Amino acid sequence: MGQLDDIFQVTISKDKMVAQLDTKEQIEREISSISDEEIRQFLRDHRILYGVMEESISQLSSNLSEITFPITVAKGKQVKHGKDGVLQYISDFTTDIVRDCNWNFRDVMRIPTVRKGEKIAELYDPSEGEYGYTIDGTKIAARPGRPAVVKAGKNVVYREEDQSFYAASEGQLSKVDKWIQIQPVFEVEETLSMKNGNLDFVGTIIIHGDVPTGYTVKAKGDVKIFGMVEAATVIAGGSVYVSEGLAGQAKGTIKADESIKIGYINQGIAVAGQDLYVENSILHSNCTVKGHVFCQKGNIIGGALSAGKSIEAKDIGNRLSTETEIIFGVDKSIETKERQLQEKKKELEDTLSKLRILGEKIKQRDIEQNPKLRITLLRQKNSWNKTNEQLEEVTLQLDKLNSSIGSEHYAELIVRNYIFSNVIVAFGKYRRIIKDNQHFVKMHLVDNEIVIYPLFE
Repeated sequence: MGQLDDIFQVTISKDKMVAQLDTKEQIEREISSISDEEIRQFLRDHRILYGVMEESISQLSSNLSEITFPITVAKGKQVKHGKDGVLQYISDFTTDIVRDCNWNFRDVMRIPTVRKGEKIAELYDPSEGEYGYTIDGTKIAARPGRPAVVKAGKNVVYREEDQSFYAASEGQLSKVDKWIQIQPVFEVEETLSMKNGNLDFVGTIIIHGDVPTGYTVKAKGDVKIFGMVEAATVIAGGSVYVSEGLAGQAKGTIKADESIKIGYINQGIAVAGQDLYVENSILHSNCTVKGHVFCQKGNIIGGALSAGKSIEAKDIGNRLSTETEIIFGVDKSIETKERQLQEKKKELEDTLSKLRILGEKIKQRDIEQNPKLRITLLRQKNSWNKTNEQLEEVTLQLDKLNSSIGSEHYAELIVRNYIFSNVIVAFGKYRRIIKDNQHFVKMHLVDNEIVIYPLFE
């Protein structure tokens, strides 16, 4: 050791991870050859026990004169601390809207939503890490990773078998601190504006304000509006509640797969899969209801009201004899479209009949010697094909239409005050125009005739 101590100087880094050899400045004489074992022993004597670099030892023992000093002779092993556990989200939490060619400027955000049973996120365990060693052989302990602190909140379940979080219901997905939760209700604390834009949600929407003209609100659940609806569109997979009313300007529409409860309807469109409850009046509107209509405190004036089961109102029509239609068993809007398609179908059939006759007359003539006749025949065939395609399309549309919304034979109209003249009451295809004002009456279809009874309730 003494000889090598005269030749080399050992430098060890402060963290004891690197050892280097350098020649001492006062040594100028030629150094004789050194064996590998001598070098290893020299390193051991200086407590260099781990990470010795064999390549450096080989250079020192064989090519000492060609080495550029200092030379690294040992390196420790860096510790690898464990990685923290992570939660990898599968569901999309972003509120960004895709602005493509179909983008509506009122679509300013999307509501992050999930459906029941959908996987939300996967949890990955932390790693333990790997020990490190200094060049003197001291073990450096690895710090294990910390687990991700995430818990299943409202309407979220955690399954241990695959370490994943799942949605227990439909709703708005959110992260609050360490909790993943699903809110079945999306609330807007003010009148709808460009701050929120159009809404489309899988749960229930509650709006503490109005829905202005031009906006669209869609919900798979219910929609509750503590204000009024203007010329906007409200669509619900459940029921719709509007504390004030619908001032539709002939455009505003409310559609509910279940029931609608509303203060009033003025120049609006309402479609209910079950019942319609109107606190005050229905004015100049078009309503289609598969169940019952209750308008016990107000009037039904103007427009058309189609119902599947019953209509109960205080007054129908007015003293000015405004035309008002009350229809049972048939959706008037679909019936109108059906009638238009039937007329179109007949028109196309008549056109085909005329084209057929024209084609037969042309074929009876000598078209080989008459170029004009050949051109006329080609035009006739082209018109035939186009007309036939239109007829097939109209027939297909008619097959898909179904204007029935109930049985007119079990429907009834109850008027608790007056039904005025010029009110048209229809039970299916049977119609009756009220000629004189009637007070406190009930109307039914009996033996294919609309009968008026006094109401004794």
